[in-house]
Amino acid sequence: MRLLIIGQTPPPYGGQIIHIGKIVSLLNEEKLDFKLVRMNFSEEMDETGKFSLKKVWKLIVLQFVILKNVIFYRPDFVYYPPSGCEKVPVYRDILMLFFIRLFKIKTIFHFHAGGISELYDSLNPVIKKAFKYAFFNPEHSICMSQTGLKDPIFLESKQNTIIPYGVEDISKQAKKTRSKIFQVLFVGVCRESKGILDFIEIIKVANSVDKRVIGRIVGKAFSMKEETAIKEAVNLGIVIYDGVKIGDEKRKIFCESDVFLFPTFFEHENFPTVNLEAFSAGLPVVSTNWRGVLNQISNGRNGYRYDVHDIQGMSDAILKLLNDEELYAELSRNARQDYEAYYSDETFKKNILNFFNSLK
Repeated sequence: MRLLIIGQTPPPYGGQIIHIGKIVSLLNEEKLDFKLVRMNFSEEMDETGKFSLKKVWKLIVLQFVILKNVIFYRPDFVYYPPSGCEKVPVYRDILMLFFIRLFKIKTIFHFHAGGISELYDSLNPVIKKAFKYAFFNPEHSICMSQTGLKDPIFLESKQNTIIPYGVEDISKQAKKTRSKIFQVLFVGVCRESKGILDFIEIIKVANSVDKRVIGRIVGKAFSMKEETAIKEAVNLGIVIYDGVKIGDEKRKIFCESDVFLFPTFFEHENFPTVNLEAFSAGLPVVSTNWRGVLNQISNGRNGYRYDVHDIQGMSDAILKLLNDEELYAELSRNARQDYEAYYSDETFKKNILNFFNSLK
């Protein structure tokens, strides 16, 4: 079995990119017959979703690289991660998949992003035909949750497999004792649709009730709008801003925190890795009723989910966890148990390897 992988590996560092990198490393270790065509449109996470002439040139070059591999390597399967629900990335995908479909090579779609099924009705008739040509009837689809099945079912995928993400073990080395502050953490690209502005508002409301609530932000500001909001919150004394942190520095911040707050409504969000990292650290998660988050968080068990932009509801959840130590301990314990049962790196690698070994 010959496999062509088309996808981005680090850098930059985001859930999709990290997990494609894991897949490539794992297949290398297993000495499976595959080739990688690296999509490197964005070298920084804040470049994603932004148009540039440099990206157009990279797309042209990648088209030729894909054609070369199709003709000379002759893969049995092509692995490809479809975009979410924005038109420009989907147009790019249509072009990237042209030769794959032209030569009738079996496709494996891995739905790291979500929402492509929500885009179809807004396309004009010509683009709809191109969309169907590129995306419909993949041989296999990998998604990360029951909620995530919506996209492959819409695309009439022949076989669907659910494989949740897995993350490294960040677990706290010792039981955290309550300090003078109750640290509420955000990790990720600091863009509006990832919930960073809502995060700041939630912290502001909770802090107005109990001054022990302090927000902590790890990540790069997506634009001046988010950067200005973060600076204002820092000046108010309600937020600590650490910028980009990776490796041991990021793990240490997780372990110093009390709750993870991720009020996302990101257009491409599917199954946010940061929530799983929080589970690994034993942090209850407060998040939104948004795509795969529905399958990650069980209300009152390992965290709480609220409608997008429900500032008051999420603030109340933070205060509830601050003031009820027994409840906090229970949710923290359950978060860690869910990580061990479903979201460890070892579980992800085992499931992915089983999938690729099953291909015929």
